Amino acid sequence: MSTFTQFNIPCRELAVEPQAAAPMLGYEGDLPDDITEMVREVMDETVDCYDIRGGYLIFDNPDFDKDGYKLTVGETTFQIGKIIFQQLKRSSQIAAFVCTAGVGIEQYSRAMLAGNEPLKGFIADILGGVVVEAAIDKIQQELSNDMKPKGLNITNRYSPGYCGWQTGEQHKLFAILPDTLGIQLTESALMQPVKSVSGIVGIGANVKFNPYTCRICEATQCVYRFKKHTEPVN
Repeated sequence: MSTFTQFNIPCRELAVEPQAAAPMLGYEGDLPDDITEMVREVMDETVDCYDIRGGYLIFDNPDFDKDGYKLTVGETTFQIGKIIFQQLKRSSQIAAFVCTAGVGIEQYSRAMLAGNEPLKGFIADILGGVVVEAAIDKIQQELSNDMKPKGLNITNRYSPGYCGWQTGEQHKLFAILPDTLGIQLTESALMQPVKSVSGIVGIGANVKFNPYTCRICEATQCVYRFKKHTEPVN
């Protein structure tokens, strides 16, 4: 097991564009000019609201048990489900990660929703999710860059609550991390701040990055269905 690798990421460094929010705002193509202007305005107003932190811990020698599609790292066993199991089963290491956009963007969103600018509040809520996904994309790319000189690839990331992995196992995931960067779990395993993500990534010489397995997943409301199928990070 390695040491916990942490990142503090300025929002400006992510260079998120207004169009990144288009799918979540219900647009299949580009945003209309007036909505683009509103999104950019909210982005400008909230750029200093974020406290973006993330990190990962790498575990060696994971054990995969097809009986129940189980993954064991250290002394903790996860029932990750068939879809994730198939993507990770050739991994020689597992990286467990957390990332948060911080509470500031939620506070801004609530203030706008409670005031006279509910559209700004709605857009800010969407942007918080876009930003934390951009942040974990960046961290995942850093992980990939670190593995390449060792001849290792990474898989896509997988989170409790998606692809058949039960949300309740988030408690197990947090228990194996030495630092959750101030993110707290409710009894029902929801994260606070809300604009946070956690999960695992497979590492190994014989794994590959398959951006999203939406066609074989039954989770129709998954956030990743809104993401474009980009080139692998490997």
